[in-house]
Amino acid sequence: MIRISSRMGKLLIVRHGETAWNAEGRIQGHTDIGLSDRGIEQAAMLGMRLAGTQIDAAYSSDMMRTSETAKIALGTRGVTAFETPRLREYHKGVFEGLTLAEIQCRYPADYPRYLEKDLDYAPEGGESVRGVTARMAEIFQEIIAKHLDETVLVVGHGGSLRAAMTSIMGMPLERSWSFVFGNCSLSMVDTYKDNVVLRLFNDSSHFNGPARTIE
Repeated sequence: MIRISSRMGKLLIVRHGETAWNAEGRIQGHTDIGLSDRGIEQAAMLGMRLAGTQIDAAYSSDMMRTSETAKIALGTRGVTAFETPRLREYHKGVFEGLTLAEIQCRYPADYPRYLEKDLDYAPEGGESVRGVTARMAEIFQEIIAKHLDETVLVVGHGGSLRAAMTSIMGMPLERSWSFVFGNCSLSMVDTYKDNVVLRLFNDSSHFNGPARTIE
């Protein structure tokens, strides 16, 4: 039987809104791309969903697409997201700015390796899944420990949030490829000193009219 502490926090985990490169299928990584008009609209709809939710603290990657999403979602609250490079997306090195078709054309030897589920593969100048998971595990452990009885908004990136989820849930690193975070989707994790509970995952119902409130 799992023992659960009486102190509970809550993580509201959000991937940034859509960018022009998302729409074009271009790899962003550490390239600093802002939100598209659609991404701004998505963040505003998320903000409406969170309007009645108390948020005690917020964190985001320091990329424009995440910081803009966090600012819009937080609205008029007196909460400012702490921006940190530790929440950035995977660094994709020489692949940044390219589509999969362009990678296949320009880097034919690397392309098959990029598609394999290899924890230690990294594009030239980039990061591996293993490296990103270690980075994300560290920052999320710190956030959880610091806010054991608070609700925290964390705005990040699709790839690195997959790595974070495997760490949060205590899953093997290989399960990173089992998660998908849509643009401006909402996931929710209840956090305890000695346990975590996944309550909601990759939910984007706020794009389809009034969404249910956060419990």
